[in-house]
Amino acid sequence: MITRAEGHATFVPYEPPGLFSPVMATPAVGGGDAEEKHYQFYADHWQRQNIEPGRVVLIAMPNCPDLMYMFFAVLNSGFVPALIPPLTPTERILHMLEDFAAAALVRTPAQKGRWKELGISEAEPLGRWQVGTCRQGSPALTQPGQVVIATSGTSSSFSSGCVHHFDSLRRNALRHAKSIGMNANDRVLISLPMCYSTALVAQMIAALEIGCEIVISGPPFSIPHYLADLKRYGVTLSSLTPVLLRQLNNRETTLPPGLKKLTIGGDLAAPREVEDFLLRHPWIELNLTYGISEAGPRVSTCPTHLMGRAYYASVGRPIDQTEVRILPITDGQDGQGELLIYSDTLLIKRIGRGKRQTFVDLDGKRWLRTGDIFHQDADGFLFFKGRISDFIVVRDEKVNIGAVKQLCREIKGVLTCETQIVSNGDQIAGFDVILTCDDTVINESNSQQYSTSLLKKLKRHERPRDINFVYCDATFFAQYK
Repeated sequence: MITRAEGHATFVPYEPPGLFSPVMATPAVGGGDAEEKHYQFYADHWQRQNIEPGRVVLIAMPNCPDLMYMFFAVLNSGFVPALIPPLTPTERILHMLEDFAAAALVRTPAQKGRWKELGISEAEPLGRWQVGTCRQGSPALTQPGQVVIATSGTSSSFSSGCVHHFDSLRRNALRHAKSIGMNANDRVLISLPMCYSTALVAQMIAALEIGCEIVISGPPFSIPHYLADLKRYGVTLSSLTPVLLRQLNNRETTLPPGLKKLTIGGDLAAPREVEDFLLRHPWIELNLTYGISEAGPRVSTCPTHLMGRAYYASVGRPIDQTEVRILPITDGQDGQGELLIYSDTLLIKRIGRGKRQTFVDLDGKRWLRTGDIFHQDADGFLFFKGRISDFIVVRDEKVNIGAVKQLCREIKGVLTCETQIVSNGDQIAGFDVILTCDDTVINESNSQQYSTSLLKKLKRHERPRDINFVYCDATFFAQYK
């Protein structure tokens, strides 16, 4: 974090409770020697480097204890960690190195030719990883004590990131932990990708701050491995995406009684999936959470286990010290609008490609524009309606394709729904829908009846031009929004 002394920034290393203690790792992360080369080993390396303080270090490592130790070793050495998926294509990494003004890249061992494609002539070993140092031509875009959370590409360019003060991520993690009832007696399973904010902030940093025990697993997700991890390690708190929740429900899987709390983030869960889960697991506290689409921290929590069915479609109320307001779009007569956020845990700025105006000043406060359309009821509960980009005009009719996607996700057997806009010259002619389905539920023999049923639920101007089905084995399906 950064403290101020006589007007200058002073770097203070971060030492959370339990950081230097062993962290449990499931067999899926690749096991044994991860604990042999941990925090101090990596910290010694980074503190010897002749790199300008505040430079970004890209870390392309899979989920494992080493990833956590590397993150804090880079941060505490005065550099800025930026976690990215380990299978990020070379061309995209090259863009990030340039766009983030990065000084180094950490990744699994690769041949010299792969490093040269990134403009790095040599890479040195660091435990079971490799580090390549880049030429530092352009000025640094970040400062010591900051973190870059790379965007997933769902709402911005793939080579872009959000810059946060680490100290603000800590505050957000603690507020989120309070909202879901996380405590020091919990054992937290991290199975979502730690390169994104849900696992990084809401799980890893929150668990370290609270003093929970941590079990690290990781993608690819499979139901058998997930169930085995929950039982073997006595996990009490876990987090999943709506896609993975649907997998559990489709398999009619019952989770072990030791699991007390489950949070859902990364996308909107269908109300039917929430209800199915709660009926099968009445002892589990199921919290729906919302975080800003472009790699932001947690904003709200809905404790569905305490609410009625009407709130299964809600992401809840804002967490502590987070304010929201609805900025009407178009005529604003329907009570919907873009969600604005005011908090001391927001990003500082965006870097990379596809940057756009992020903040707006209203009533003497600086609000973050989320790009998400919400309705807020009289009790303060938020209901997601789609992205601004989800609203299109087809033959003079406004269509919310976000609502169409949500309707598709409520169909049992649908894992994901994507849409493609179809243009005719300068005009939007409509859109197509691509449904990825669990082939044990929806397949070639019955997909037509699902297509017919969906079309009957839509107004004529809301109907897609084509509905395409992709069938897959959901057991090993792993896609994170």
